[in-house]
Amino acid sequence: MDATPDPAPTSRSLSFRLPDGRVIGYAEYGDPAGLPVLALHGTPGSRFMFALTDEAARERGLRLIAPERPGYGLSDFRHASSLKDIAADVVALADRLGVQRCAVIGVSGGGPHAVATACAMRDRVTLLALISPVGPVADCADRIKMSSMHELIFLRLGRSSALCRAFFRTVGFLLRTTPNFARGLLKRRVPVTDRRVFDRPEVIANLQAAVREGLRQGVDGAVQDLRLFTRSWDLPVAELDVPAVLWQGSEDPIVPPEAAYELARTLPNCRLEVIEEAGHYWIFGRFGMTLDAAATALRA
Repeated sequence: MDATPDPAPTSRSLSFRLPDGRVIGYAEYGDPAGLPVLALHGTPGSRFMFALTDEAARERGLRLIAPERPGYGLSDFRHASSLKDIAADVVALADRLGVQRCAVIGVSGGGPHAVATACAMRDRVTLLALISPVGPVADCADRIKMSSMHELIFLRLGRSSALCRAFFRTVGFLLRTTPNFARGLLKRRVPVTDRRVFDRPEVIANLQAAVREGLRQGVDGAVQDLRLFTRSWDLPVAELDVPAVLWQGSEDPIVPPEAAYELARTLPNCRLEVIEEAGHYWIFGRFGMTLDAAATALRA
């Protein structure tokens, strides 16, 4: 697996210069003339994350637009004081591409950013689809159940820039030098359902390439993500009445399921679907389900 090529062709990588001079990187998958879907990657991650959806999106007549957040992949870094700052970049890209009506998908660490994006362009969003999202941990940690690992990541690591940098640098180093060892470490932490997903070579290749590309210019993007996740989101979530679906694995070792459930309860028009006995990576075997929901909403 050490020599596995990137799963997304370079020719699909695009960029756009924002009004302030920064570059935002993105990729497009599926049908170039299809119905638009903004797809927000996890933490750490990159535009490559959605390469596996290319054929399925094309079959459903969907155009997946996968932007990278500041500091990831091709996107220049900038300090963001809130999730709203990063959502403004996504809206600027949507405006540049002429996207007037779309679905928004957020996977894992892309979840909070998807919520922020939907808040910023609610009149244009037909569906907010959240897949194993990071929930509003800062606002609900004192009343939900979290594992010791979740507490370490979201209550300690995320509040220490030094520790956070050391963690993501270690992740990047392991993926560059010993990807098979990194895969083994992760497999020991996840439930059986996720291990089956990891036995698919194309999934492992996609995950490794997406994270390597995301950390290519450093760890600033990932550190910023975790910093924003572990403070109050300062978003009108309870007023965001766009149709939403949230899928969450009941045995997720990466994000706290209870925080995701809290997010689903707070969104006023959200359907929660709990994937029993599933971990965090189940989506790589069932992405068609999310694309079907997006296509249905866009054609309604």
